[in-house]
Amino acid sequence: MNQYIHHPHDKFFKAMMAERELAIGFLQFFLPEEISRMIDFDRIEAYKDSFVTEELKEIFSDAVFRCPVLESDTSSLFLSVLIEHKSYPDKMVAVQLLSYLSNAYQTQLKSGEPLYVVIPMIFYQGVEHWEYSSLRQLVPGLKEEFRRYIPDFETLFVDLARMSEDALEGIKLMLLRAAVQLQRYSGRPDLLMEHIRKILERIDFERDIPWNFSIQLFVYFFEISEISVQELTTLLEDLPLQTKSKIMTTYEQIEKKGFEKGIEKGVESEKMRLIIQGYKKGYSIEVLSDISGLSLEMVQKIIQEHQNQ
Repeated sequence: MNQYIHHPHDKFFKAMMAERELAIGFLQFFLPEEISRMIDFDRIEAYKDSFVTEELKEIFSDAVFRCPVLESDTSSLFLSVLIEHKSYPDKMVAVQLLSYLSNAYQTQLKSGEPLYVVIPMIFYQGVEHWEYSSLRQLVPGLKEEFRRYIPDFETLFVDLARMSEDALEGIKLMLLRAAVQLQRYSGRPDLLMEHIRKILERIDFERDIPWNFSIQLFVYFFEISEISVQELTTLLEDLPLQTKSKIMTTYEQIEKKGFEKGIEKGVESEKMRLIIQGYKKGYSIEVLSDISGLSLEMVQKIIQEHQNQ
């Protein structure tokens, strides 16, 4: 299936972390035990703001949680779980992360609250192997005398594709395990189709689970796979009738939306071609704007981009 949403992984990740039970289960599983045991998960709160600046939006999305520390009335910390948008490893990500952390502390300063520690976790689900490098590791031939001047910090790094199936069995919530496994195979459609039945079998659709997120789970699956309607029908044959009906409706809506988007893209491509041809023949930008129905600014942008190619 064509992927028309710019960041389907980001959208699904945010939907998952917006479900309190799933977010807590995620943090309990992926945090190191020495951190997890100090957090009062009963009082954890999703932080309404993001620490991602405009400059970082193409690199990261984040889900931020204010986490009270056990046996303390005043002590808290922020846990920032970042999903990395690039489809390939970026060895310089520690530099971008430094900017993110700086903004996180600046945001706290502006709020007038006491400063809380911010623990960053990068959740990477790409196929290519990524060995995370700290700032100190990025500076070649660093002499010991200079090391203390590098603004270094610890980062929790989750390389999901490199985690074993046995390790993921430790996720207690079945819906969360299914969601994480979908993300694990998102870059490998062949393995995804091998494992999808097993993934779905783990979800008890008769239970009172968050239905909106269940739909999000299938939307994400449709976006990262190339499943046909016949394959989907076979896959869903053992599910309850009501569940099956809702999922098929969701699939049909996504297919229709994708078809409409495809038409729109085709129309846009034709308009761009006509604008470039018309400009070469000497038509003014005003005339090209009238013919295409696009704004003067958009016509100018199309022409400039073509000239720069």
